[in-house]
Amino acid sequence: MMNSTLSAVLNAFTIQDLITIGISLLLMILARPFSKWLNSEDDLTSRVSMMRMLNFLIIVAVLASVFVLHESAWLSRLTQSLIVIYFATLVTHVINYFVRRRFGKTRITSTGTSISDTYSSRGLSLAVAAFISVIALVTCLRILGLNSLLEAGGALGIIGLFLAMTQGSWAPDIISGLIILNSRLCEEGDVVQFNMDGTQIVASVFKTKLFHTECLDLANNHRLMVRNTKLRDYGIQNLSRFASAKGLRECMLFNIDYAHSQNEVTEMMLRAFSEIDRVEGMREEQFDPEVLVHDTGDYAVTWAVYYYIKDVKHLLKIKQKFRAHILAESVRSDISLATPVLQMNEVTLSKAAANVTPSM
Repeated sequence: MMNSTLSAVLNAFTIQDLITIGISLLLMILARPFSKWLNSEDDLTSRVSMMRMLNFLIIVAVLASVFVLHESAWLSRLTQSLIVIYFATLVTHVINYFVRRRFGKTRITSTGTSISDTYSSRGLSLAVAAFISVIALVTCLRILGLNSLLEAGGALGIIGLFLAMTQGSWAPDIISGLIILNSRLCEEGDVVQFNMDGTQIVASVFKTKLFHTECLDLANNHRLMVRNTKLRDYGIQNLSRFASAKGLRECMLFNIDYAHSQNEVTEMMLRAFSEIDRVEGMREEQFDPEVLVHDTGDYAVTWAVYYYIKDVKHLLKIKQKFRAHILAESVRSDISLATPVLQMNEVTLSKAAANVTPSM
């Protein structure tokens, strides 16, 4: 009885149905390793889910045409359209893989070797995706029965109208992304500094994507997504591109009382940097620190201390450690780093409070 039922079920399928289901099941199983081989960095989970969902819909459509809607013409057309969409997506990913390998930029990171997009690879990938999408769309329209030029043109016109009405939301970001890649304004791994909504951001560029750039905020240790158009408007300072072989010239400012001479301040800073070089070793020690007058205010002299570093990814950490060493040396040297005007105000207020006689 069971054998006869199984035989009847199998006889209900045609060879084409069995091949379609078998290939779809195989592709569902191989979706993750295949997608990881093509590109393991960009949205692996979403790409695997999309591929498996298309395979699942194809299998459901085949089963429905066999057991529910026998010899349904529109269901057969739907199955064929899903197959076209799946293979169009698959071919796009495969071609983009070879485009990235040929025109992308190879980088060596702590986790291994990776390939990042360039202007050429991104432009070719967009052209390939657009070309295959048009072919797949026209093929699906023909499969669905829109054979006349008027019917196909109407469907394409609706899609074109939708893209034209929404182009203000996506086209500027795509173009800005291509400009960023072409001009090499900032590349993956670069440390950049820019002002966003009144806040200074120091971040490492993680990846320049189609519509936005992902950055890793070095201060708060979180991922920051910035639209490509906004990133170009902010005015980026690329701290990884040095003006000379010395490295990045960093500066720290200190307000010190006029009572201390230039020699006292300079010697104090040099002693602090000697301790920094002995303990930390985070700067380019072959270049002596420069201690210069930055500004002469009403209550204090603003001293600027310049030094060179090359490990820009630890820029904030280096500056914090250097300030701690300079603070410790200032205490030992009896040179206060407190703003003198604040000290004077506190003394004045204290004297005024002491001279006030409580009313009876």
